[in-house]
Amino acid sequence: MNQIPKYLLLVVAYVLALFAVECLGFFHPFAWTYSAVFAAVLAAWPYFKLCQRFPMPGVAILCAIVLLLFNYLIDQGHEYFAVGCVGFGCIAEMLRKFFGNYRGRKGVIASYAVMSLIPFSKSIVLWVDYETAMELVISRMGDIYAAVMGRMLSKYMLLAMIILTLVFAVTIMWLLTQNWRPRESYNVYRVEDEEYEE
Repeated sequence: MNQIPKYLLLVVAYVLALFAVECLGFFHPFAWTYSAVFAAVLAAWPYFKLCQRFPMPGVAILCAIVLLLFNYLIDQGHEYFAVGCVGFGCIAEMLRKFFGNYRGRKGVIASYAVMSLIPFSKSIVLWVDYETAMELVISRMGDIYAAVMGRMLSKYMLLAMIILTLVFAVTIMWLLTQNWRPRESYNVYRVEDEEYEE
């Protein structure tokens, strides 16, 4: 266990936070269709700790790529999601670089806002390829589930949820970074406890 770099454990925590939110979709279609709103809250802490402990290039895109691979592994990935993961991950990296060269508080907040939109790149298929998506939903979850989901697919609702997700993401990361002190130095290949003492 102590051979696994701690930054990978935080990446896994980020991915599992998003997956846990999606699992709520088994109980109600709203929780899956608009999972980004809940994920913006739950995934904030591991992303914050990653940026704080390892203020280096690649943190955001690593989270996005691991998330993409995990979803393909569980047969939940598709081309829109792949584009969203890579696209939003790269934008988040550029924002971290622009706002403080990976060490700035503004970069963490701005990049997390962008990362919070990744779940929408998975559910966007419901708007751009409605018939195919609903056939899949019916085959996996049943007619009643699909009917309820179909009533939530207003474009105005999508816009409202995107805005709400961004508000949540920015607010929570702003609160987490109130006393922002990124680690002065880091070594992602050493995991001795004394190295990570605050």
